[in-house]
Amino acid sequence: MGTYVFKMPDIGEGVVEAEITAWHVAVGDTVSEEDPIADAMTDKATIELTSPVDGVITALGCEAGAMLAVGGPLATFAVDGEAAQESADDVPMPVKPAPVKTAPPPPPNLPPANAAERAVQSAPPPVLPHKVLASPAVRKRAREAGLSLGDAAPTGASGQVTHFDLDRLEQTLQPAAGETRIKIIGLRRLIAARMQAAKRHIPHFTYVDEIDMTALEALRAHANKTAAQGKPKLTVLPFIIRALGLTLKDWPQFNARYMDEQGFVSQFSDLHLGLATMTDKGLIVPVLKDASRKSIWQLARDIARLSAAARGNTLTPDDLAGATTTLTSLGPLGGLVTTPVINRPEVAIFGPNKIRDKLEMREGEIVLRRVMNFSVSCDHRVIDGYDAAAMVQDLKARLEDPQMMFL
Repeated sequence: MGTYVFKMPDIGEGVVEAEITAWHVAVGDTVSEEDPIADAMTDKATIELTSPVDGVITALGCEAGAMLAVGGPLATFAVDGEAAQESADDVPMPVKPAPVKTAPPPPPNLPPANAAERAVQSAPPPVLPHKVLASPAVRKRAREAGLSLGDAAPTGASGQVTHFDLDRLEQTLQPAAGETRIKIIGLRRLIAARMQAAKRHIPHFTYVDEIDMTALEALRAHANKTAAQGKPKLTVLPFIIRALGLTLKDWPQFNARYMDEQGFVSQFSDLHLGLATMTDKGLIVPVLKDASRKSIWQLARDIARLSAAARGNTLTPDDLAGATTTLTSLGPLGGLVTTPVINRPEVAIFGPNKIRDKLEMREGEIVLRRVMNFSVSCDHRVIDGYDAAAMVQDLKARLEDPQMMFL
C-alpha cells in the first residue's frame, strides 16, 4: 500500500481558490475512481470533485466551509503500489460540471485581474508566528479545554491572555442553552458578502408610488380566458416587464451598470432583466435575456422556465450572466412597501409589491380599485430622485392604461 494526495484542481478562468461546501466522504471510506468526493464553490459556480483513484480516505484537507487554494491537498488516499507511484500533478484531476448547483455569477463585464494581481492572490506573503503571552495556568486551562490562545483577545497589562479572556472566548465558542448555531457557508455566505458590498459601496435611495392595476388585471383575466390552447397562464409579471422594457428605452440610466473602480457608467439598449428568485438554498438571480423584445406569452414562458430551473438547481452559467438591471418580486407575499438592495454594479432594482383592493371616491361615488405600490431603489451616485420619480410616472401611465403597451 502507498499514499496518494489528491490536490485541489485548477478549475480555470483565473480561479485561485474555492470553498469546500460539502464532503461526500469521510476518513475511513473506501472509494472508487470517479466517485464524488466533495463540492467546491467558486464565485462562478459549484462543481463536483470526483476521486482520481481507487482507495481508502485517510485524511481530508479541510472542513466544510473552508477555502482551499488550487494545488492544496484536498484528500489523501491509501492506495495500491501502482497508483501510489503516480504523481497527483501528472494525473488529470477530475472535475465534473454541476449546473444543478450553480451559484450566482459575479457582476458581469468586470475586467479580469491582471497577472500581477493573480500572483498576489495565489501567493500571499507568509505570516510569521508570534508567541502568545499567558501564564502556565492559563495555558493549561486552554489546552484542556481545546481552546487556541491565539483566538483570545488579550486584556492583561502586558498583553497576556488571562482567565477572563478565556471566559469570553468560551462564551463566544460555546452555544448558550437553547441556541442553535448554523455555519454560514456556500451560497448563503456569497449572498451575505455581496449584500454587504452593495450597501457599503452604493448610497441607496428608494422611491415608491401607487399604481392603479384595475384595467391591467381585467386585461390579464380576459387574455387568460380567451388564450389558445397551449398558451401559458399569465401572471401580472409579464405585463410589468413589458411596461418596464418600454419605459427604460426613454430612461437608459436605470438600465445600466456603474463601474465605479474604472470610473464609467455603461448604459444598455437591450434589457437583460435579472429576476431575483427565492430558492431553498437562498436567493438566486437568473437573467431573462432581451426582455424588451418579447411578447407577453414569450415572457411568461421564460419566467416559468427560469423560476423552475432556479428552484430545481438546473440553471446554466448562461442563465445567470449578463443582467443589466434586476426586478425582485415576492408575489402574493409582497407586502405594502419594499426597499430592495441593488445588485452591484447595477444602478437600480425594481420591486412590485402586493396588489390589493382599495376603496376610492371617484366622481362622488365610492368605487373598488385594485392597486399596487411599486418600489425602485437607485444608486444616488448616478441617479437623481427627480429622475426616479419621473421614470416611475411613465411606467405608471403604461400600467394604468395597458392597451397602450400593445399599440
